[in-house]
Amino acid sequence: MALKTKVSIVIPTYNRSELLKTSLQSALAQDYPDFQVLVLDNASSDDTEAVVCSFADSRITYIRNETNIGMFRNWQRAIEVNSSPYLALLSDDDILLPNFIHESVLALDNHPDAGFSVAQAEIIDTNGVPVHMTGRELSDNFPEGSIDGLEFIHQIADGRKWILLCSAIVFRANALAMVGGIDAPHSKYMFDLNLYLRMAAQFDLFFIAKQLAQVRYHVEQDSQINFSFGGTGPLGVIAERTDAIAYLLKSPRAEDASYRQWLAERLLHISMRRSQFTSELIPELNLSWSERLRIAMQEITSVIPAGKRLILVDENQLGCEILPQFDALPFLEHEGQYWGAPLNDEIAIRELERMRQTGASFMLIAWPAFWWLDYYSGLRNYLSSNFCRVLDNSRLIVFDLSL
Repeated sequence: MALKTKVSIVIPTYNRSELLKTSLQSALAQDYPDFQVLVLDNASSDDTEAVVCSFADSRITYIRNETNIGMFRNWQRAIEVNSSPYLALLSDDDILLPNFIHESVLALDNHPDAGFSVAQAEIIDTNGVPVHMTGRELSDNFPEGSIDGLEFIHQIADGRKWILLCSAIVFRANALAMVGGIDAPHSKYMFDLNLYLRMAAQFDLFFIAKQLAQVRYHVEQDSQINFSFGGTGPLGVIAERTDAIAYLLKSPRAEDASYRQWLAERLLHISMRRSQFTSELIPELNLSWSERLRIAMQEITSVIPAGKRLILVDENQLGCEILPQFDALPFLEHEGQYWGAPLNDEIAIRELERMRQTGASFMLIAWPAFWWLDYYSGLRNYLSSNFCRVLDNSRLIVFDLSL
């Protein structure tokens, strides 16, 4: 199939001339016949202009802002200056593999209902060395091929951790125009997720099951700082997930009463998580740790009979020793000791059932581990479908495993 759709690769940049050189080289090395590269220099004070001009390639257009207009407005401008049907927004420190544009155009040409395509990307450090991602930094595996936009939003609301990396995406320009380009209603660091959700509310997505880009993670990135300890990044994510539920409520899916009930339950949990993050940033806003703990101890004894074996999910922050009147075991557990968080839902459910077989009759999830109910959505759904919640508040969620 001959691919003829013109593509713009737009690179917003600021004071990253060395990394920009590598990004430009990767853009120019595309094996696709018809593309242009636009570099939007946000008034850099280094040798960015000289680096761009050194390529002497007619496919490159260099545009310099007279003053620094900020990251958000420079990325807005990237969409404004585009004149091609398809647009790739490449971060100035990331790398495209040679067949990125070809595969992305093929996906969009063959799936006209898709507003954008998403390829797999390898995470690398400043020196180009692959980074092994673990835990909550690791994205869930993408599906392969076309996915309904509302299903994508549903999965995000459900807790699915699909981390879409902008440099691995190609947008359909008219779809971008229909949703109004980028916006930052909740956090200037979350405008990409905000855009993906707004587009998915109107268009399908296409996941390319090939690694076609390399994305750098390094400590000076605003996004990394924002998600470090004490950063406000999690609040932005929670706000976007709240919007995701709103998009689902406006969709035909919400005509089903049971689905509306599910959305309401997710909204209540996400809202509680938002307050939890807010309290970490503004400690005086809510009950202190010691106050929560005293109240929680009273609540536990009110719903669980003394002497019962229970599973405590608390990331080892409360500790089983605070419950001497119970036979309390940590989760995950190995020879009575805390063994860390499970790698996935399958392991969590398997271990839960193993502990049930040895006599555990309650599972107690304390507030330090409430994130589990998002991250391990399979475990959450398994618990909710098979067992009765006997307590559910902002401190504790308790399931009776004997029912």
